[in-house]
Amino acid sequence: MDDELHRVIGIDLGTTYSAVSAYHPDEFAPTILADPEREGAAAVATPSAVRLDPGTGTLVVGHDAKDAISEGPGAGDTLVEIKREMGAVFTPELLSHFGAAGVHAEGDPVRARLGGEWLRPQEISALVLMRMKRIAEQTLGGEVHDAVITVPAYFMERQKKATEEAALLAGLYPRQLIPEPTAAAIAYGVDRAESEKQIYLVFDLGGGTFDVSIIQTQNDEIEVIATAGDQRLGGGDFDDAVVEWILGELGEALPKGTERLRIKAAAEAAKRELSLRSSTTIDLGNSIPPLELDRATLEALIQPILARSLREVGEALRLAEAKGVRREDINAVLLVGGSTRIPQVKQMLLDHFDQDEGFVRGDANPDTLVARGAAIMAYRFEPSPVFDLESGPAGERSADGQDYTVTLITEHTLGVGVQQGKFDKLIDRGTKIPARKVKSYANPEQAHRIEAAVYQGEGAYIYDNTLVGTIHLDDIEPRPEGYHQFEVEFSLTVDGLLEVQVTHANTGREYKASFEQATNIGHLSELAERRAALVKLYATVRPAGAPGGAKPADARQLDAGEQAFTIPPPVTETVPEAAAVPAPASAPAAEIDPGSVPAEYRRLVKKALRAARDGQAPASLTESLRAFVDAVGAGADEDTLDEFADRLEDAYDDSRR
Repeated sequence: MDDELHRVIGIDLGTTYSAVSAYHPDEFAPTILADPEREGAAAVATPSAVRLDPGTGTLVVGHDAKDAISEGPGAGDTLVEIKREMGAVFTPELLSHFGAAGVHAEGDPVRARLGGEWLRPQEISALVLMRMKRIAEQTLGGEVHDAVITVPAYFMERQKKATEEAALLAGLYPRQLIPEPTAAAIAYGVDRAESEKQIYLVFDLGGGTFDVSIIQTQNDEIEVIATAGDQRLGGGDFDDAVVEWILGELGEALPKGTERLRIKAAAEAAKRELSLRSSTTIDLGNSIPPLELDRATLEALIQPILARSLREVGEALRLAEAKGVRREDINAVLLVGGSTRIPQVKQMLLDHFDQDEGFVRGDANPDTLVARGAAIMAYRFEPSPVFDLESGPAGERSADGQDYTVTLITEHTLGVGVQQGKFDKLIDRGTKIPARKVKSYANPEQAHRIEAAVYQGEGAYIYDNTLVGTIHLDDIEPRPEGYHQFEVEFSLTVDGLLEVQVTHANTGREYKASFEQATNIGHLSELAERRAALVKLYATVRPAGAPGGAKPADARQLDAGEQAFTIPPPVTETVPEAAAVPAPASAPAAEIDPGSVPAEYRRLVKKALRAARDGQAPASLTESLRAFVDAVGAGADEDTLDEFADRLEDAYDDSRR
């Protein structure tokens, strides 16, 4: 337990690994919070992997979930790299990837199946954040309610909003969303305390996303000059390239039905090994012939992927030059992200900039820089005494206690769609944030409803950009074109999140603009409902190495009285005298651990319990509830449980009439 660490934490929510850090005021430095259930490097970085154990119905987060991939059958039960789908909608490729065709349609918000339930990416990410929160609480010795969370610099509005929702679902106020390269530069600058102006190109190559930012630092001032990036470029793509090589090499020797995730886990292990030595052996077991992979072959496989990163470096340099920062002004390249450990990455950058060895710096730990930078930024916020979705967090600390000034920019242009499908810009890419822009628009002919689609991107036409959401204004008096004048105000918060307001210029009346994003969960009531479900799901997590029958590590998070489902005795039904039948004999209350009820049935069971406890429910509901619980306790198969669940649903519906 460390009471001296600041209780607003910094979290690097990574695509493949996550880390958490807290600031130590007396030492003027951040501290990485190690997982007390792990040792060595495994304690510092937690895999962003989530699994629902099909045998026990318990949730598995982190190392155990990732280890299950390589341990044999069941790899398909593990969700990895979900960060790539934050704020995304289904495409044909994603429908196939998640096996969602027939359940969801193209254009729907992305969902991934965990057990029997389809969850949005922010809900799955919330489970990872709960693990980070738990690690922090174990170290700090008490509850934590606030965090600064890092996001890829090239994340768009929908992705940032999904990240914000993930934090709230995890029970954390997202005090600020910080671009990952900026957080890394902050940590790097603090480590070196450089008083002279330095301009860094931060090359952030993680497991699933790539960012490049050009950042200026001097003393306690940090300014982002330019950013570029690719949301689908990272170490996971290197692993996929090795997977394709393995498939090609093994051919018919690879048994049909071998899970791709298992092969990918072996590919990742080989990639890591080749950062340290010139060759390695890939052994998938099960009598599959082992393969020898050398560093030269790996470098050839990933070279086309790395070439894409250099294109983004060129784009960032172009944008910086427009602001007066030239290529020759770059003092150093900072390597961030675990994938930069590959020797080829450093050599590629040295060749690209035609510089000596010291120009590309990888002397800091690339796995922890981002989390440490987030913790430094977190020190400016006061910790909140409690977490409540309906109330806000505590404020910032006094300006005297804030050590750093950080100036961020918007990474994408924001605007609205107008006639002929054109994109009308309001806030340009590279604008310092927070930012505000107002622009006037008029109504079309005889319109009684105004809709304006908001887009994000750099294209001249809306189809070249990404739809962020739609502004709806209803009950407009139909008038000739141009009669109604509207002022549309775009405001970007310091997190880069968009706020929209529309004013009717003719009257000065402010219309409440409904800004809808299909990928969001939405209202607080819906967030609260989903959070409650996730908290109870997370309560089934067992400590590392605990036997199957061990009690959940976080059972304390369940509300009092909800440690078990308690079924009351049946209630005598009131029926007409002529039809009277003997009432069922009163039976003692039955209990069952909520973790033993499959996730897809828990909501039904809880509804039925509430109805059975109100003292008015018919005996048929209690009997159906007990029959279902008995079937669960007896280990009934899925078809049998579905049959009992259908009966329970019918009994519940009858009880509400």
